[in-house]
Amino acid sequence: MAGSTDDVGAALDRAVRRRAGLVVGVRERDGSTRVVGRAREGAVPDGRSLHEIGSITKTFTALLLADGAVRGEWSLDTPVRDLLPPGTRVPARDGVEITLAHLATHTAGLPSLPVPAVRGSVEMLRGRDPYRDLTPEGLLEALGRARLRRTPGSGTVHYSNLGVGVLGQALAHATGTSYGDLVQQRVCAPLGLADTATDDRLSDEQRSRLVPGHRRRSAPAAPWPLAGMPGAGALRSTVDDLLVYLEAQLDPGSTPLGEAVRLTQQPRVTRGQTIGLGWLRHDRPDHLWWHNGGTGGYRSFVGFVPAERVAVVVLSNHARSVDLLALRRLRLAVEQ
Repeated sequence: MAGSTDDVGAALDRAVRRRAGLVVGVRERDGSTRVVGRAREGAVPDGRSLHEIGSITKTFTALLLADGAVRGEWSLDTPVRDLLPPGTRVPARDGVEITLAHLATHTAGLPSLPVPAVRGSVEMLRGRDPYRDLTPEGLLEALGRARLRRTPGSGTVHYSNLGVGVLGQALAHATGTSYGDLVQQRVCAPLGLADTATDDRLSDEQRSRLVPGHRRRSAPAAPWPLAGMPGAGALRSTVDDLLVYLEAQLDPGSTPLGEAVRLTQQPRVTRGQTIGLGWLRHDRPDHLWWHNGGTGGYRSFVGFVPAERVAVVVLSNHARSVDLLALRRLRLAVEQ
């Protein structure tokens, strides 16, 4: 084990040369966990350092969907229009309506973004949040303007921030609360996640642990609150919290959300990219469930292999992918 520890440390030392900082958390096969942080300069982040986790938020939104289905509040096949404010325009195609499951599996046929792609790219290059002017009302207007690329439920996965943003808004509206409050009440509290929240719910003490994001070596990046579509990527979290979250994925029966967690891990699309509810899966070599995330100054990855009982979290406050680093560390855990 000592050799593998040295290898991990060396890999992190190399990785942080091109990043402001990063933290890696691993759940080993024997149930033990290990958290290691690195910083190019300044304070070294640790398991309690808060980061924007971007699209990993989508797995929380999918779990909210599954939990409501288990409670009997809606079904996966419920048309999303039934959960949105009256009068909301929802596109359809070939007589097929968009359902909640279509949104959670990226098979609704919706465009990827609720804002023009070119404008969003320019804003990101300038270090700005391309969604800063997007409101919940604006998100629904974007939904109403959208032209479906295909019949909902057909074809392969076409990733859509717009779609999962709408899903989060629909679930919050149907339960009469905000997305941030809904995640806190139905996911974070039952699983014991103390530091996972939307920006508006962070305490002053938590904000003191939020590491600043970077888009280049020393260029700061604006935060992305994503108040207009929180279900697509607004959560902040820590490695410690996400290791607890992944433990729930590995052992659903040990949690109050066991039935809902298991529902999210049922493959629903196997053409091309396999996906459950929110979670993506690599089918070879070992059925790895995963999701990554990225905002203006952060990158993140979570993954777990149920058959091997291992999981990994990587969070970085830098806009450079951590996917390869995470996959290598997960492979090492599997091979131990």
